[in-house]
Amino acid sequence: MSRQRPPLTRREKVEVREQAILDAARDVFIEQGYDGARMAEIAHKAGIAEGTIYLYYRTKTVLMRAVVGAFWIRLTADAEAAVRPHDCPFEALQALARFHLQAVIERFDVIGLSQALPAKLDEPTALRGELRSYVSVFDQIFQRGRDRGLIRPNAALWMARDVFYGSLEYSARTLMQRGETYDADVVDNLVRLIRAHYAPGTVSPQAGPPDPADAPSLLIDRLEAVVTRLEQL
Repeated sequence: MSRQRPPLTRREKVEVREQAILDAARDVFIEQGYDGARMAEIAHKAGIAEGTIYLYYRTKTVLMRAVVGAFWIRLTADAEAAVRPHDCPFEALQALARFHLQAVIERFDVIGLSQALPAKLDEPTALRGELRSYVSVFDQIFQRGRDRGLIRPNAALWMARDVFYGSLEYSARTLMQRGETYDADVVDNLVRLIRAHYAPGTVSPQAGPPDPADAPSLLIDRLEAVVTRLEQL
């Protein structure tokens, strides 16, 4: 005889309702866009009264900010889980590359919301914390490689990061244009390139380091470029 699940606590009920709102809002924002989305429709989809939604999110902009922020937090956690089993930095980079390529293709609709959100916010940089956390997954792997002597100590991290994310996002756009969902050669060739260029004994190109705070902005710029190209298709 199965044991009956105890009733939800008040806090658990609040969390369940908040997640239902976020899930409904994500779907409506994707389907209708920011301007077309209505709080009444989101509330209906979440199974609550319209007035209740304002107890959690006072405006549509605040709600969209929560949707996008939660997406990047979840994406970061998933990326960290993908690389955790790999002790070798290059194997970890391969796992991260595989994850990022698939994420851009499979979750592009939500990434598109990230591109649209800054124009709606009073503080356009409000998402930088979440984006910085996601970018830092690569940074930590790369730094671990430098610490272990597997990557040149003078290798420019920002340059490697741009090559990594930029190549994957451009490849994702190409694959989506072709109707393909994944290509292992993209990941293998990229990691092979990084290993060949940044392993000890290779020559580093000269380039001045940009402000580290620009990393999230660079990622947003690349994602915006991908969004724009896909919209033009």
